[in-house]
Amino acid sequence: YPSSIQVLEQFYTPCDGSTIATSAGNVTVQNVTGVMTNTTSYADATGSVITYTPPTGTTQVIYEYQFLFSIVDNHNIGHFKAFIGGTEITNARFTQQCDNRLETIVHFKWGINIGGSTTAATGRQASWSSGKELKVQCRDYGTGDEMKLHQTYYWDGGYGSQFSQPQIGITAIGAA
Repeated sequence: YPSSIQVLEQFYTPCDGSTIATSAGNVTVQNVTGVMTNTTSYADATGSVITYTPPTGTTQVIYEYQFLFSIVDNHNIGHFKAFIGGTEITNARFTQQCDNRLETIVHFKWGINIGGSTTAATGRQASWSSGKELKVQCRDYGTGDEMKLHQTYYWDGGYGSQFSQPQIGITAIGAA
């Protein structure tokens, strides 16, 4: 039997301030134009913040955020955590480090199920019919292990900081 579950809505875009038409109205992504340096306090990862309302019938929302992670000093280590509607998705915590590579593209992707009981650990929502903010926060591991987002360490055969724009995406899955 064919499944009635399908992609109801999907977008993936550079964080350039674009406005995306969705079934619940327009969504504007952040406009990231430069590097994000970090401290040992958590801050919103630039480009990761979006408020989204899924279409009626959605049973899962997949949130994606891609960014360049690179070194500032001796060793880059960063801690990351994700949120929905101001509540941390505790099972989505991760630490990133590059060690000898100095920079890497990170593609964070998390599925948020809708229905049943709201569960902070997984981000499950009992229902979702109005805008909820999705975002990633990050911090440095320590003062000697600093990282930056959205900027290369090397470029064209030498040292050269080049901007790398992050991207963000949403996929809503459900019954049509």
